[in-house]
Amino acid sequence: MLEKSKTVIWIVLIAAILMIAFVPFSAFNMVNPILDLQLERIEQFKADGNAKWHLLTLTTWLVSFFFPFWGTMSVLAGIALLIIAKPLYNGEAWARGAALLALSFPSIGGAYMIVPWMNFVGTKYGGFPPATIIMFIGLIPFFAILLMDKGDKQQKIVDFLVFLAMGVTASYSFANGHAAFRVLYGHPKRPMFAEGIAITFVGFIGLWMAWWFLSAAIYQLGTRKESGWYLMLIGGAFAMFAGFATGVVRYTTVDYWLNGLLGLSCVVLALIPLFKERLLKKYEAE
Repeated sequence: MLEKSKTVIWIVLIAAILMIAFVPFSAFNMVNPILDLQLERIEQFKADGNAKWHLLTLTTWLVSFFFPFWGTMSVLAGIALLIIAKPLYNGEAWARGAALLALSFPSIGGAYMIVPWMNFVGTKYGGFPPATIIMFIGLIPFFAILLMDKGDKQQKIVDFLVFLAMGVTASYSFANGHAAFRVLYGHPKRPMFAEGIAITFVGFIGLWMAWWFLSAAIYQLGTRKESGWYLMLIGGAFAMFAGFATGVVRYTTVDYWLNGLLGLSCVVLALIPLFKERLLKKYEAE
């Protein structure tokens, strides 16, 4: 359980306020600058006879949906953090897991938002991606809860590595599932399947299932429940299989292979006996 720590609670409360008052507006304000350049690139692709403009057309709709989606989910998570602040301060295990899950929303959402911004606005104008701020609004209190707890040093190392692996894999799985969906349904031959396209069903559904399972694992392992260990193992295996299977066919990008490796890291960490023991039972600092 989280020890009584005013510093941690204040970090969480500040993050919660930012998740409500800053994140949704920042997320929404990024949409039009990205879409303006996406639409510009679509017209350029059309003029050049580049068939990829079909894929970008669907991307515009996905960006205009998922940026506000993650912004709104961050508001929901911020409100939840304000409500559970007292039980979190009191060290209740369920509140620790709930806080970690809530903080994963701006972390995953911000990480996803960085890529479209960098691919379009960043490549043309440069500058600092606003989504990085959103990501760190979630990450700083997330790791504060893990590292400022009064477990021993080995406990903190295990918690840091495992929750980092789950968070990165969940984030990458959402982003790559999004990309697989875009290729699957934005392809100009749809509703027919072009060669090598059907596998993106596995990438789309499998990676998003991995994102869901790993998000649930963050909550359950945050409370040191054995079900969290199984959810981590299942989510990691999903990410590994879907990433590698899609990467074999969609070899034009290494992203799916990296996703598979991230899933493998979750599986490996879950199967290390010391890690499993430490995840399910807290060891206090001497």
